Amino acid sequence: MEKQLSRLDYFTLKVLIGLFEYKNGSVVAEKLNSTQPKVSRALSTMREVIHNELFIRQQYGLQPNAMAERLYPLAKNIISAYDDMATAAKTQPENDLVLHISAPEQMSMFLLESIDKTSEMLGVSHIVDIHPWTESAEQKIAQGKIDYAISSFPFSHDNIINNKLGDIEFWFLAVRKGHPILQQPITLESILKNRLVFIHNGPTSALTEIVSRCSEITHLKADISLITSSLVMAFERVVNSDDICWAPSVFPFELSKQRDDIELIDMTEFYYTHLQTPANIVVPCHYLQCHEAKTSEFTALLIENMTDNLKKYQQTYRNMNISNINNDEVTSNEIVAAE
Repeated sequence: MEKQLSRLDYFTLKVLIGLFEYKNGSVVAEKLNSTQPKVSRALSTMREVIHNELFIRQQYGLQPNAMAERLYPLAKNIISAYDDMATAAKTQPENDLVLHISAPEQMSMFLLESIDKTSEMLGVSHIVDIHPWTESAEQKIAQGKIDYAISSFPFSHDNIINNKLGDIEFWFLAVRKGHPILQQPITLESILKNRLVFIHNGPTSALTEIVSRCSEITHLKADISLITSSLVMAFERVVNSDDICWAPSVFPFELSKQRDDIELIDMTEFYYTHLQTPANIVVPCHYLQCHEAKTSEFTALLIENMTDNLKKYQQTYRNMNISNINNDEVTSNEIVAAE
C-alpha cells in the first residue's frame, strides 16, 4: 500500500483538493494550468490507489463521497507542507504566483498598496492580474477563475466568503466645469432633470432600488445614460456632456485631484438625508470576496491591510475638509477685521 501511495504526487493531491472544492474537472484543469484529460488521469490514479470512487458524477458536477471528505483535510495538510518547503527554498508553486482580482480600476492603487504590504510582511511575491469588475465576478470566484473581488454588496453564493473592509462613507456628484447645476441650489429634482451616470460595482437590483427611491420622492423618471464600474469612463462621459455622475466612496476624490475638467461636489449629507432609508435601501459597503478555499494567512493579512488602508484614505479626505473649513473661517475673520 505504501508503494501505491507514492503515486499520489503533488499534482494528484492538488486535483483531489480542487475537485472537492470546485466539483468541476474543467475548472480544476484551468486552475492548475493543466488539461482536463490530465485531471481525469489523476482522478483515475487516486481511485486505483484508494480503491474508492471518491467522486460521484451528478447533473451539475462531481459530488465527493464520504472517503473524499476524509481524505480532503489530509491532502490539504500535505500540500500546505509542500508549499512551506517551497517558500523556505525561496520558490513557490507556479499556480500560486498570479493573483487574479476583479476590481474597479479606481481602486487599483489602493489594492496594489495593500497587496505589496501584505507580500512584504510575509516575504512572498505575486504577479497581480486585475480584471475589470462585472456582475459575473461572483460566478468566477465560485468557479475558481479569479481569486478575489472587490464589490459594494455581499455575494450570496454558499462557497464565497464576504469580508467587510468598511463602510462607504462619502457620496459625490461629478459634473463638468461650468455645468448649469452649479449655478443653483442642488436638489433631487434638479439632479433628475439631467441624464445620469452611475458608478456601480454591485448587483443591478441594488442600483434599481436607489433609482426607484428617487423617482418616488420627486415623481420624476430617472434618465440613465451610463452604468459602469469604471470611474475614468464615467468622467469622460461627464466632461463631454451635461450628464451628472453619482459616485460613491472616497475614490472619486482621489481621481478628481488629477483632473482640472471635473467639479466634484460632496453629497454625503444629502445622501443620508434624502436617500438612505433603512426600510427601503440596502446600504453599500466595501467587501473583499474570496472562495472559502482561499482562506490563508495571506488572505487574512490582506483583509487587515485593506481595512487599514481604506481608513487612511477616508481620514485623508476628512482632514482635507476640516482644513478647508478652517481656512474659510480664517478668511471670513480677516474680512470682518478689515471692515
